[in-house]
Amino acid sequence: MGDRKYKQVSLNVADKSSATQLALDQWRKIQNSIDAGEVLFKKTVEQLMDEYDNYLSEMVETNQYKTQTVCGKRTSLKKLRLLLVDYMGKSSTEIPQKVVSNYVSWRRTKNWDKSKHKRTTPPSDATVNKELADFKGFFDYYEIPGIQYPFIKINWKLSEESNPSFDVDDWWNLVMYTRTWVRKTHTPNGNERKWNFYRYVLVELLKALASSGLRPSEALKLRWRDVQIKRKTSENKMTGKQSHNWGAIIQVSPDTKTGRREVICPAGVFFKRLHEHYANHGYTTNKDDLIFRNIGTKNSRADHHIGQALTLSFLRKLWYELLIDFDKDKGYPLAHNYTIYSARSFFINQRLELGIPPTIVGELVGHTIKTMEKHYKKIAIRKMEPELLMVNRRRLEESEFQLWDLDQPALDQP
Repeated sequence: MGDRKYKQVSLNVADKSSATQLALDQWRKIQNSIDAGEVLFKKTVEQLMDEYDNYLSEMVETNQYKTQTVCGKRTSLKKLRLLLVDYMGKSSTEIPQKVVSNYVSWRRTKNWDKSKHKRTTPPSDATVNKELADFKGFFDYYEIPGIQYPFIKINWKLSEESNPSFDVDDWWNLVMYTRTWVRKTHTPNGNERKWNFYRYVLVELLKALASSGLRPSEALKLRWRDVQIKRKTSENKMTGKQSHNWGAIIQVSPDTKTGRREVICPAGVFFKRLHEHYANHGYTTNKDDLIFRNIGTKNSRADHHIGQALTLSFLRKLWYELLIDFDKDKGYPLAHNYTIYSARSFFINQRLELGIPPTIVGELVGHTIKTMEKHYKKIAIRKMEPELLMVNRRRLEESEFQLWDLDQPALDQP
């Protein structure tokens, strides 16, 4: 057959009748390949992995996968390449069925180095399961049978709350810290910082999420034409002095989890600051430009990403940097395992605590009534006292959590 005398195929079964049927199936496939003039010998594992990587790129180009999805798969496949290093020059039929059986312990010992990771703990059960699922996608794509996957059973009811809402004091402390953090040119260890431009963008994004309830993925799709910034003028009854607050009418992209919806919120000041931030650094803000976009840096290796939306994976790097710096500079970590999504949860919880009906909050954030009931139950259990609400309100106002829309929602002039 070709430049070889035989083609050997492992059936990976012990039962004779099953082996006979599989052998006939393999014979038919080989005969069809001969008739079609195809290559008869399987590619090496390394060739398959390179081919699969090209397949993932094609899925992005044809809009069947999102870029973030493929980035996550490729990160997982880097681990698989390490596991299969002894089989890279061999056929896929030589891969043992138990090749990933000890993956959990391997991932958390040999493939874990604190000095190379932002997070200070090994990967969670959910992360390990996600990586195993990506491995399965590769093996299933090439119909490599019999691989055993040690998926971890997770009892979500007992696990720590994902994306917990910020505690008011934690939010206040974090926002106060960011006022100096965005201007620092060196880390607490004395290393020069990268991505200085984007640290400011991250901070304003967090404030915008906390004052609008947008999902991070929804915010990253926004273009300047989708946000109408409005100004509301108010007057102090005691001094007669006027002040301006900035609201926003946001049109959420239809290409999101809940589709097109309109969000009227007091987050306009943060979009206004971002507009000024781009202008101060010499970048345009045309109506078709993405608000949270890649503008390139001195560390950029190429310019093909410039103009595209920032990715959540990149923003998470900055987020982890912020948490680590906060811990080192303040001498203590924040109380919970907060994420970027915690800003959205914070918006929901604070609106509920301050008396906004769950149905209205649900419409703003794109939640079902059933989901809002879960949030509302947590708030009801806390039984907030009026005195505590007033204290929290003052802390929120100091930390730029916009509240004026609760008293006077009308927006005046553009």
